[in-house]
Amino acid sequence: MSGKGQMYIKTFSVKCDDASAIASEINTLFSKNKPSLVIGYGNADLPFRELRQTLNNLATPFFVSSSCRGALLCDEGVVDAECNLALFCVIDEGGAFGVGSADSVQCGSFEAGAKALQHALDDAGRPYESPTLIWCALPPGDEERILEGFASVVGTQVPIFGGSMADNTVSGNWNTITRTSCGSQTVAVAVMYPSTPLGLSYSSGYKPTETVFKATRAQGRQVHQLNDYRASAVYNEATNNLIASQLDGGQILGLTSSAPLGRPVALDNGAVNYLLCHPDSVDTNGALHVFSEVKEGEELVLMEGSISSLIARAERVINNAIMLLPEGKKPVGVLMIYCAGCRLMVGDEINFMLYSLQEKFSSLPICGPFTFGEQGRFLDGKNRHGNLMISAVVFSQ
Repeated sequence: MSGKGQMYIKTFSVKCDDASAIASEINTLFSKNKPSLVIGYGNADLPFRELRQTLNNLATPFFVSSSCRGALLCDEGVVDAECNLALFCVIDEGGAFGVGSADSVQCGSFEAGAKALQHALDDAGRPYESPTLIWCALPPGDEERILEGFASVVGTQVPIFGGSMADNTVSGNWNTITRTSCGSQTVAVAVMYPSTPLGLSYSSGYKPTETVFKATRAQGRQVHQLNDYRASAVYNEATNNLIASQLDGGQILGLTSSAPLGRPVALDNGAVNYLLCHPDSVDTNGALHVFSEVKEGEELVLMEGSISSLIARAERVINNAIMLLPEGKKPVGVLMIYCAGCRLMVGDEINFMLYSLQEKFSSLPICGPFTFGEQGRFLDGKNRHGNLMISAVVFSQ
């Protein structure tokens, strides 16, 4: 690694075919320079414990989280949508970085969020200073409470970006490792105080239709009624019998990726963003089970997405983040979150997307996971948890 004295990003692809060879390969990668922070993503079947032991020996802040069907990595030498292990390394001698973690089962989601963040602030050596960015990997299921836990420590003004860990089969085989934690219920937080500005963008890439519902009966992540009728029946009619075979119960996750529900978020400039909500199953009472909370009385817009729009949005969200950098700042690396549901929907076209990114951003390393939930902040300044979303954090020098 080079770039001494300035912000610099380096990405690596590690095969991990042989657990015994991981230590040797990673030690070789970091033999000349120790990164300020390492963020890693990879397949759910990685040898996480061996990997944790190796990274612990580096004595640098890190977390590695599982991603659906491997991680995405795009740089000058690699274009891979199924990377076994991708490492995003931040080298910034003028900045400060820390990682903290906690178990959400042992202490509850809210408390785990608060503890993990406080540990990260302590690790960065700035326990009482709000960071520029919080980057996280969360266990799926109660992300809203974890975000509230973060806010209890630093307030609501610090942007929170990241994703919920994933596996290949939605079977709970996800994992995250840090210096002190390893497991499927690990809340991992990286706090960043970079010496140069960051560009941030959070988006959906879906278009609203003219169909608008009211969640007339909802609790948590269950929508019982839309417009005063059984939610599954109303949704099915609006989507031309998309879930006709599952009206009285069944999995609909793969069917609904093209037609999620969107919560409109009005911005000060008059524009409207949509925070997406992904229906994943129907219960025997006809309620829709979704991957993010819906409030009773909330307006939900039926959204539509296509393979072409989901491919094009990656370039758009990176461009948006770059445009938010101060004038004269050069982008040097991108952490990108891409929803696993969208990744499965686009199939092999994901390779076309990555090659297009390599062509468009030829010298810009891009790395990230395919996630089961996405955390980010629209331009209204509020942190949220959504589904089927995409985000980009651009580092600069």
